[in-house]
Amino acid sequence: MTLRSPPRGFTLVELLVVIAIIGVLVALLLPAVQAAREAARRSQCSNHLKQLTLSMHNFESAWQKLPGVGLNDQSQWAFSVQSQLLPYCEQENLRNLIDFKQPLMNGSGGSQTLNPVQQPAAAINVPFFTCPSDQTKKSYASNGGIFAPLNYMINCGTAQTVNDFRVPNDGLFWYTSETTFGDIRDGASNTLALSEARLGNDQQTPTVIDPQRQYASFGGQGNPPLSDSYCAGASRWSGNRGSAWIWGREFNIAFDTRRPPNAEVTDCGVNGTGWYKASSQHPGGVHASRCDGSVSFVNDTIELRVWQALSTRARQEVIGSL
Repeated sequence: MTLRSPPRGFTLVELLVVIAIIGVLVALLLPAVQAAREAARRSQCSNHLKQLTLSMHNFESAWQKLPGVGLNDQSQWAFSVQSQLLPYCEQENLRNLIDFKQPLMNGSGGSQTLNPVQQPAAAINVPFFTCPSDQTKKSYASNGGIFAPLNYMINCGTAQTVNDFRVPNDGLFWYTSETTFGDIRDGASNTLALSEARLGNDQQTPTVIDPQRQYASFGGQGNPPLSDSYCAGASRWSGNRGSAWIWGREFNIAFDTRRPPNAEVTDCGVNGTGWYKASSQHPGGVHASRCDGSVSFVNDTIELRVWQALSTRARQEVIGSL
């Protein structure tokens, strides 16, 4: 008769050792997995910017000018540059939902509300209008409507002498602008077209709770000269940055280079004027496209003078590589 040894299982100590080993492996692999995912998101974000910049070229070829913000100088007709680019980036069906023969907004001043005719288009999320690393909001409710967001902002210059979106600036876009690639005397490869901005947190509060997703907001106070001290004294902080791709308000669709990318100082807006920086959820910088269609990653540490030189169209600065 053969004696058989009783089956032997894991001891508690052996099980704990195995669990500890698995935990160490997960801890080692997780950062690599996260880095790989962020690299994929960066690549996708870069492709979005390239697609939009190439659509600017297609628009300029068709109309011999770049789109301006709005169809005329009345704020009710402030259709964004991005909305006008839709037919040139394979979004003809969405463009057909927008009735450019009717105003975007009804009413006047700060009490404007979305024209119901434009609501079906305004609420649609356009995949290449948002950065995959910034999934803060899918929609914003304001001004009597529901709006889909936008991360990719047009270049409105340095905001050094002009920070009013209704007045021509040293960048590419403002209300009713009609710039052409021929106006870019600094060279298309030396001039920014688009960059990123973090989406707002959709909160309006008396004190800032998120400096990167809220900006100092002043209403009904005319257009006083902006300064850091004036903006720091705000009693209202708005979280509607990038809240509507269709609506050509400066906080929705534009950036300037008064401050470097991802600057810790909050943005500031007063009745159509303001400072709105480029920012992103990507560690260390932002993506930016140039007017030749190239896209690069701009580090937060870029010299401010270089960053500002890249945003001007005709100052003829000498710019090295980023």
